[in-house]
Amino acid sequence: MKETYVSICERNFVNKAVSIDTRLDGRTLLEPRLLRINIGSNWGSCIVSLGQTKVAAQVSCDVRQPKTSRPNEGMLHINVEFSALAALHFDNTKQSEATSLINRQLEKCLKDSKCVDLESLCIVADKKVWNIRIDVNIINHDGNLIDCASIASLTALMHFHRPDVTSTGEEVIIHSFTEKDPLPLTLYHHPVCISFITFENGKTVVDPTHLEERVGSAILTLTVNSYQEICSLYFDYIEYTSLAADVIPLVTNFAANYASKLVKEIKEVVKQDIEAKYKKETPKSNTFSHCIAPDKIMSMISERINIKLLTWKICNEVAVDEQMVDDSDEEQGEIFNIGDGTADLITKNIDGVGEGGKNTWQSLDSSDNEFEQYKDIEYIEKKSSEKIIDDIELSGNSEEETTTVLSKEDLL
Repeated sequence: MKETYVSICERNFVNKAVSIDTRLDGRTLLEPRLLRINIGSNWGSCIVSLGQTKVAAQVSCDVRQPKTSRPNEGMLHINVEFSALAALHFDNTKQSEATSLINRQLEKCLKDSKCVDLESLCIVADKKVWNIRIDVNIINHDGNLIDCASIASLTALMHFHRPDVTSTGEEVIIHSFTEKDPLPLTLYHHPVCISFITFENGKTVVDPTHLEERVGSAILTLTVNSYQEICSLYFDYIEYTSLAADVIPLVTNFAANYASKLVKEIKEVVKQDIEAKYKKETPKSNTFSHCIAPDKIMSMISERINIKLLTWKICNEVAVDEQMVDDSDEEQGEIFNIGDGTADLITKNIDGVGEGGKNTWQSLDSSDNEFEQYKDIEYIEKKSSEKIIDDIELSGNSEEETTTVLSKEDLL
């Protein structure tokens, strides 16, 4: 299925909003979307959400023979796949141009930047080395796939632990996790991708949505590590503009600071999960169970309505007053403070209409509670049609029985 075209009205509206430093989702020009990292129970598995864009990554390993050109180094492979449910125009039956583009940018980010110590993956020189494979699956596409994919790949690499190996010279013994503790990968630095979109009016925004990517004139992707070093750069003209060349010196400092913040957040999440795994405890947060709604028909939790508030105190008082005045059974909502100047509006639907709701199927295992759900029903005996006809009173006066004849004098 082909992607729908952006209308002229939509294009003009987005450009007009960006020209006055406003975006459709309420963000400022250099304000990224909310980042969520959920780590799975297996080593090297995670789901990263950047707004509505969701990417899953899984790292695996196997033993192979090294390349003849590099007999003392392991191998790193990256595979990107698009889910058919990610977008209507995606076709997972063949390699698309978007898949190849993201795959090349991830290789520049992680492989060409020498992020992973490949020499530490050597088991026996010229015979046995570890082959690390990163499988990236796009779950939902709402713009800025490369940033979300790079964060998911880096998180999976930092969280992954390979089995311990013993080499006796003639044979290689791979120990299970019960025999010996697994070993983490050695990473020299932690690069992530930061993307920007430049519009025809010269304005530049960070972390663009899918609509902004299609309306913008040029795209810039910087790969920056935690040391604020630029590892790679990708620049592409969607539509030629003379102002796009001036974007790089303007956004470099912001990209470096934002990359340091992202890497710090990734390290904190990975550290908490690894400590919980070694202690054989269940992590309290940032797991796959926190991104799945058990009480809803939908598998993934939908985004709540994000409200930008100038003053939280005033909005809270207004919400309380409205609840005191309106006590009807109509749909209501509660506002919860989640940070300085921001809040979430959580609607309360009746019987879970529109949100899936909880499971209302009754258990009919025992005969006692089989008809418990019908205990409040009042049964009324229906009368036959013959009795109803006999009860009709025909002797009374009605409008049909009264007839009045007017004469000509009465009309005068």
